[in-house]
Amino acid sequence: MLSNALNTAIPNVGTTTFRPPYTPISMAAIAGAARDGVFQPLRKTPMSDWHNANGADNEPVGQWRRPFAYVRAGETVHDAVNREVTNARSNIGLLDASTLGKLIVKGPDAGKFLDMLYTNMMSNLAVGKCRYGLMCSENGFLMDDGVVARISEDTWLCHTTTGGADRIHAWMEDWLQCEWWDWKVYVANVTEQWAQVAVVGPKAKLLLDKLGGMDLTALPFMQWQAGKIGGFDARVFRISFSGELSYEIAVPAGQGRAFWEALIAAGEEFGVMPYGTEALHIMRAEKGFIMIGDETDGTVIPQDLNLHWALSKKKDDYLGKRAHARSFMDNPDRWRLVGLETLDGSVLPDGAYAIADGSNANGQRNTQGRVTSTYHSPTLGRGIAMGLVHRGPDRMGEVITFNTVDDAKTVAARIVDPVFYDKEGAKQNV
Repeated sequence: MLSNALNTAIPNVGTTTFRPPYTPISMAAIAGAARDGVFQPLRKTPMSDWHNANGADNEPVGQWRRPFAYVRAGETVHDAVNREVTNARSNIGLLDASTLGKLIVKGPDAGKFLDMLYTNMMSNLAVGKCRYGLMCSENGFLMDDGVVARISEDTWLCHTTTGGADRIHAWMEDWLQCEWWDWKVYVANVTEQWAQVAVVGPKAKLLLDKLGGMDLTALPFMQWQAGKIGGFDARVFRISFSGELSYEIAVPAGQGRAFWEALIAAGEEFGVMPYGTEALHIMRAEKGFIMIGDETDGTVIPQDLNLHWALSKKKDDYLGKRAHARSFMDNPDRWRLVGLETLDGSVLPDGAYAIADGSNANGQRNTQGRVTSTYHSPTLGRGIAMGLVHRGPDRMGEVITFNTVDDAKTVAARIVDPVFYDKEGAKQNV
């Protein structure tokens, strides 16, 4: 191209500077150390060694390993999960929530920036308060959720899902660097800088009062406060993903294990027990709380999950707003979230489809919904599930049929409210 443009022979134009590798090398040399155990390094919280020494049955959550349950001698994993749920509902449960994404968004334009990223308003959040928020892609599909806390006049702390911290951080940087490059906003991923513990259950405040320090009596639901708990520097967030009285407490990562052990020791008289991710899932499902990756699959919008209240009508724009106005989005004829309870009390198969009349041109049966989350609830003593069902909220009380994995039999389930436990929220708002 240069030769033609300059109207001269290629040797006279010259060649580019040779740079390594200018002789062939193996792909293994290029890959280097990114193989075997270091191909995807495992991430650990400050409390991971304690978990592993105390019966943790770990599961992968992104690059993290989180305790699925803490199994005691003579127990099955199922037994351990039931014990953990029951104890958190009646005494105190501790959850290592350190893996949750924590992004600091700071600057004169931070409020304007967050108003574009979240479907609801964040710029008008008062300092010291928290707000649950949803993030959608440009196509309107729900991609993450979490609690946002306003730290100061120009600073917000955005919590993301465990698997979403790096992805959402990159998402924020993409918009700042490529679209809104002149906005004065700085984003920092501080996930690893803080250890976080959820202290959950009706006796949670008794434990924190025993440790001493902050007076949490006047800390209302969805507010946060900084101070000291048992001599540890702490931020205490009064938020709940279990439906119980709950405090999520963040301490510097270097103090994480010491704080965890202090809670275990001080909570012995109150029946404190750690609980894992499965108990977390069961308790949130009993309350009808959604989980990104369970109730969402890249095709679900907030309206499908009955989250219309989180879509601000005060803002001119936010990512996904125009997509929600498309005809196939703004359509009542969609699969929407409901609760499901089997007539025989059994647990529905995860991912099972609800059978509809007729079949398609390939002979496959038509479907009218699918199970998104399903568990045995030790609180209620039966199976509970959440699912997306065609016009589900308009069909309360109707019985529909689900297939099983091998199609050998079907299971009948009634469409019910997705909130199975403490619908009024009396326990978390106590």
